[in-house]
Amino acid sequence: MSTTPWHVDPELAERYADGALGHVLTASVEQHLLACPDCRALLTPHVDPGRLDAVWSEVLEKVEQPVKPLLERVLGRAGMAESTARLVAATPSLRGAWVAGMTLVLALALLAAYSDPRGVAIYLALTPLLPMAGVALAYGPASDPAFEVAAATPYSQLRLLALRTAFVLTTTVVPATVAGLLLPGSAMLAVAWLVPGLAMTVGTVALSTRFAPPVAAAGLGVFWLAVSVRALAPSRDPLLTVSSPVLLVSTLALAAAAAVLVVRRRECR
Repeated sequence: MSTTPWHVDPELAERYADGALGHVLTASVEQHLLACPDCRALLTPHVDPGRLDAVWSEVLEKVEQPVKPLLERVLGRAGMAESTARLVAATPSLRGAWVAGMTLVLALALLAAYSDPRGVAIYLALTPLLPMAGVALAYGPASDPAFEVAAATPYSQLRLLALRTAFVLTTTVVPATVAGLLLPGSAMLAVAWLVPGLAMTVGTVALSTRFAPPVAAAGLGVFWLAVSVRALAPSRDPLLTVSSPVLLVSTLALAAAAAVLVVRRRECR
């Protein structure tokens, strides 16, 4: 058996460059060219330099240009500026892990609503906390891997948090409302939680002008749980958290938080 190394000769190199070889022989030549610089040099005169430059440019473009997340591509096509779309798409609470966790919480709360006579109170206590928790994770050094990049942009913290909050609300309110339609009892329960939920969400954004978003959300969350836990007592109404007094206070709190944001927005200009 011969051990003489095989190389590409000038005729074979020319035929390869012209695409005149069969699939098997082409594959053999290409495999050899990867490891033999002499044979690659032999092939160089037969290849159009312009074609090489075009191929190399295309390779560089695909390697160096990262694949944009789906949300960023959708926002870009909708007309949002590329820089803004990138900052919104980087929101931690818009990622799969957060959405999956939120869905699990909703499923467990819905299960509790059917398995226990007072389970509806558990659902109504937990659901308003979800959008607020999403906002708490939307911006900050502890949760946002792109925090330093976002902080270096010309956007104010309030504007960026407001933008991200809008999208977090969309991903939270829609599934929570759909799940609420499955609750036993009145269909109004599917949307009744929205008033306290929006109040705490907007309140978190307003308080974030003075405190870190997780701190603001934690304070409001503790207050809400102190109110809603009373609905679990046997002597209490399980729909306490959507009663008229609670909804009235929530509406006033929502209006106050919105007013704070309007004032703070003017100050940031």
